[in-house]
Amino acid sequence: MRMWAYRSIAPNGFSLVELLVAMTIGLMMLGALLSIYIATSMAVRQSDTVTRMAEDASIALETLARHIRMAGYSKLMLMAPRNSAPVDGQVAQTADSNLAGAGLRGCDGGFASTTVTWSALACSNISTQPDAIAIRYEGDSFNTEAAGGNDASDCLSQGVAPNTNSAVDSSLQFALVEARFFINANKDLSCAGNGNARFQSQPLVRGVEFMRLRYGIASDMTESQVIRYVTAAQVDALAGDADQKWGRVVAVRICIQMVSPTADQGKAAPFINCDGILTHPADKYVHHPFTTTVSLRNRAGITP
Repeated sequence: MRMWAYRSIAPNGFSLVELLVAMTIGLMMLGALLSIYIATSMAVRQSDTVTRMAEDASIALETLARHIRMAGYSKLMLMAPRNSAPVDGQVAQTADSNLAGAGLRGCDGGFASTTVTWSALACSNISTQPDAIAIRYEGDSFNTEAAGGNDASDCLSQGVAPNTNSAVDSSLQFALVEARFFINANKDLSCAGNGNARFQSQPLVRGVEFMRLRYGIASDMTESQVIRYVTAAQVDALAGDADQKWGRVVAVRICIQMVSPTADQGKAAPFINCDGILTHPADKYVHHPFTTTVSLRNRAGITP
């Protein structure tokens, strides 16, 4: 009878040291993948945020530009050069269209009130606050949309009635569109129009935390070449009455500062603000300025 010899066979497995090493390597790889995922997700969120901010800024700037281009527009009623009649050596404004006077009025630091009449508009002059601008022009079914049973509408698509007397013929009336643009306390670009709900403001674009405006002025009311850009206070300091001062404005440089709706950044990031100053915010929101320059078509001799 053959006797079989038995021997012990070592088990096929990992030792405790090998298991700990494998777990350590696995955790390191998992941590690296998690870091990459978090960084990628944050980059995607920031990219989406900046894209949305750029889209909103484009809408805000186009809205402002569309109205500023129209500032002072009015149908020609008399065949006379606009604002070019010399009186005692001075250039006097000639009433040659329904709308007489300047087509825009700006304020450093915003308006003291956006609901008063055009002639009563006053500035708060608080340098740390956003600027504001008021615009007026003759509206019709071509340069605005028909609304409220009228051919013209304001910045809020409210109907504007043709109830303003013409400067040329008081028996005629036209639709005078007025719009006051400013930044409200909720960081919205807002507008107050003179349509049906007279000068009751509404937000147009959210996430606009600041607006700075500079005005390109000509040497007088007959020229259309910008000689320099100035603040609203500097325009008000020019010689002449309010219409003569603001009648020299031929272009407007707009800077709006957008802010993200959420704090998506890993840390606060510095940015150049609308005054050209490097700013270090205390929050983790994205802040970004956007700029454009708009010519007043009516002052530049360009047909609207």
